Amino acid sequence: MANSNIEIPIYVASGGAGLAGAAAEMNFEFLKTLGGTDKSASAPSISEIGGGWYKFPVAYGTAPFDAGDLVGVIDADKDGTNGLSDAERYIPVEIRLDFYALSRLVNEMSQVKSSGNMLIKDGSGNTIITLGITDGEQTLDRDPA
Repeated sequence: MANSNIEIPIYVASGGAGLAGAAAEMNFEFLKTLGGTDKSASAPSISEIGGGWYKFPVAYGTAPFDAGDLVGVIDADKDGTNGLSDAERYIPVEIRLDFYALSRLVNEMSQVKSSGNMLIKDGSGNTIITLGITDGEQTLDRDPA
């Protein structure tokens, strides 16, 4: 399966201002699938963009993004050297592959000629999302089903 690489941005503040130069202090406290499988060991590294903004890469189909949607918490001050409050320090993240349209970008898809419905499939060829097509008088609508 092909991979689609994107970067997820996060913002870290300290006392209301963007925290700079703290990428070395950041890591995932935990990263899990929605089913509870721990993926923390393969969590991506976090790098600085600037002005309090940081990012981490997502490559659909590669660990840890090979098991569907993930949830986690980033510890923005793992050694406590930046003096962040708990509200600033712990950043919840949600990596929803459908939200980032990654599953549609990299999965196989077929279209049923008779109905126009689009079927997005997993690596085994099983349909995981159906986009139902409704042809109205003035519009052609695609609705996830």
